[in-house]
Amino acid sequence: MTFDAGTWWLITLVVTVVIGLVGYLFGRTVFAQLDKHGADIKEVRESYTTRERHDGDLDKLRKKHDADMERLRCEMKEMRTEMRTEIRSMSEDVKEIKENCIRREEFLQSQLKLESKMDKLMEFLMKGGN
Repeated sequence: MTFDAGTWWLITLVVTVVIGLVGYLFGRTVFAQLDKHGADIKEVRESYTTRERHDGDLDKLRKKHDADMERLRCEMKEMRTEMRTEIRSMSEDVKEIKENCIRREEFLQSQLKLESKMDKLMEFLMKGGN
């Protein structure tokens, strides 16, 4: 089978169009990625920090952290001292209560004794009181 000049011209035109479309799509994809990478690089350049500045900031944070920790230690010591004082005071109060107050059982026993005495007195009065 032989092709005439018009057929070759048509095949050449189709191949050229296909190669052009593939090249266009490939170029569009590649350049889009390059633009994206360029924007990312620009963002990094605008927001990056140098190693010295980073180390300086880190040192400042460490010093602030150490100062905060020391302050908290002092506050904790004060709280412990205050708690010990309160506990001692409560212990003394409990000792005083134990020494000066009666227990529930003792109260009930005395009430029962008093009640039995009153019952005896009522019986005595009911009999005639002589």
